[in-house]
Amino acid sequence: MEQMTITAKIQIIVAETDKVLLDETMSVYRNACNYVSDYVFRTHDLKQFSLNKALYSTLREKFNLKSQMAQSVLKTVIARYKTILENQNEWIKASFKKPQYDLVWNRDYSLTQNRFSINTLNGRVKLSYFSDGMSKY
Repeated sequence: MEQMTITAKIQIIVAETDKVLLDETMSVYRNACNYVSDYVFRTHDLKQFSLNKALYSTLREKFNLKSQMAQSVLKTVIARYKTILENQNEWIKASFKKPQYDLVWNRDYSLTQNRFSINTLNGRVKLSYFSDGMSKY
């Protein structure tokens, strides 16, 4: 079966309290990526199964990540290292500087009833959004 990737750009309308939750979630996600990156750099382990076995509990406890977020952190770090190896042909430590949060459809986020629902460290937040004028991005 052929897979298709679709990218959609939307702009969300965020209240200040929700912005704080999103900022915190992105910062913790970035910090967790750096933690996993340190481990991967030392061990050269890029297998999700063994990384999951070694780091999953720590990601859940130390960073207070939900299950899907912990899995996404592992996938994000693995992808970054594979890209570095492909482009640089050498083992360089991956560093995550900007806040980020890689989302999985229907697990971390969904679009229902004209609302953008996104998972945060403190539960789901439902936000208004619009896509008008976003086609240029």
